[in-house]
Amino acid sequence: MATRTRRAEREPDLLDAVMAEIARTGLRDLDRTAVARRAGVSVAAVYDAFPTRACVLAALGRRLDRAMLDFPPEELDPLSPRERLFELIMRRLDAALPWRPGLRRMVREMRGEPRFLLQSLCNLDRTAEWLLEIAGLPVSGVRRLVLEAALLRVYARTFETWLRDESEDLARTLATLDRGLGRFFQLAGRVATPRGEPPPARRRGAPPEAAAEGGAAS
Repeated sequence: MATRTRRAEREPDLLDAVMAEIARTGLRDLDRTAVARRAGVSVAAVYDAFPTRACVLAALGRRLDRAMLDFPPEELDPLSPRERLFELIMRRLDAALPWRPGLRRMVREMRGEPRFLLQSLCNLDRTAEWLLEIAGLPVSGVRRLVLEAALLRVYARTFETWLRDESEDLARTLATLDRGLGRFFQLAGRVATPRGEPPPARRRGAPPEAAAEGGAAS
């Protein structure tokens, strides 16, 4: 076990290397030999991690989901469903920050690559399922499909804002997410932020006007 741990600590992060190459070339023209050279590993090691380009999206989605979910269960116990979704989505975006240049390139590219877009949507379907479960929204059937689709819209709009948001406090991103969650819980119908509770964006340090704007949509 100790040997395996030491080996893992020495191994380079291939996802870091592949995202750096994607920022330079895009996913469609990704040169995995260049990834191996950048990471200082054999081409076979890159093959093991990313046998197809679509595997990059799958690995990225899993890594971000793990970062989003890396908390003890009791940590979210005091939070309302809306607060839970706010914190979890921001955890996912915070984890993606080192790879934002590559993500920007991929988003531009996906508009002309339906196969990559489909893979990304499959990853996000899984993310939405976990978000609803942890938020405590135990719905099923058509209602679940509606809420998953609505939550994906919230995430997509927040992600688009985040890609362009260069501010240190991510105020625009926080405000976009807060507004989106307000609309989402209006749709959910039975879950809302308790009266008198400060909106999540305010707690994360967004300016008062952003929090007020988000609260108005609640």
